[in-house]
Amino acid sequence: MTSSKLKGLPTNELKSLFESLCIEQYNALERNEIAAFNKRYSKIQEIVDELKSRPGDQRRVLMQLFGHPNMQVRLTAAKFNLAVDYIAARREIQDIVDSKWFPQAGDAGMTLHHLDTGVYKPT
Repeated sequence: MTSSKLKGLPTNELKSLFESLCIEQYNALERNEIAAFNKRYSKIQEIVDELKSRPGDQRRVLMQLFGHPNMQVRLTAAKFNLAVDYIAARREIQDIVDSKWFPQAGDAGMTLHHLDTGVYKPT
């Protein structure tokens, strides 16, 4: 999907597309299909960029996915909301670490480490 097509979609449709792509990422990761996982990441990033560019930074809509039954959806939504609501996003990431649902718990743990050491600064 191109950026121009994303511009025409309502925010809730972007959220649904984000959710679907994250679930596809989860499935690709389960099958060890790294190229398929990475391909979806680029599309997810385009959606997040579009949400960020909208008035008031609409990435906040992804916070509705916190607590989602799919850990990849939760983790990705939380990581992309660190700049929007750091406290809530960090709490969601910590919950994923505490769940011990791997590999997402490992990714979440590294995210917290990078935040704490200053390696990663959300924008």
